[in-house]
Amino acid sequence: MNENFNNAPDLLDYLKESKAFELKASVDVDQIATMLGIRVEEDFSLELRGVVGEISFNNEIPTVRINPVKNSYAPRRRFTLAHEIGHYCLHSAQSKTGFTDSMKSMSRTESYWDVRESEANNFAAQLLMPKDLIIAEGKKCIDSYKERTGEKGISAGVFIEAMADTFEVSSKAMEYRLKNIGIVK
Repeated sequence: MNENFNNAPDLLDYLKESKAFELKASVDVDQIATMLGIRVEEDFSLELRGVVGEISFNNEIPTVRINPVKNSYAPRRRFTLAHEIGHYCLHSAQSKTGFTDSMKSMSRTESYWDVRESEANNFAAQLLMPKDLIIAEGKKCIDSYKERTGEKGISAGVFIEAMADTFEVSSKAMEYRLKNIGIVK
């Protein structure tokens, strides 16, 4: 199945409606890959080439290869896989070979200059941290914090950390996403 989706919310809607995907925090990115027919492999040989992850389309089964050394931190692995799914959904029609990503090409500041890398990064953020789920989980997080502490509110730093834990993403990724959707400044 080679579905082209212009954004992660459309993909998530499709998976919920046609595949009975349960959208909850943390988003099961491995299950999404399986539902899309993408094979995921851990590949130590990528370390020799300085590759974090790659996706190839040149056979019947799209295959994501993940460098387990560079992705030993679970949130990094989840983002790498979501990024490669982004390439699959957004760019597989444009590239018959696939995409190979280094830490540099996946960095937010470096990807600014490469439209397809920037698009894959944005797709990954939307996939791992869907806006509606962020809002719902954010309310739970704030209510729980206020109940536990007796405080009237929660600091941005504590909120970001708690949300990053809930969504199994890095604090930096969560901070960027929360700023991007206007929840924190």
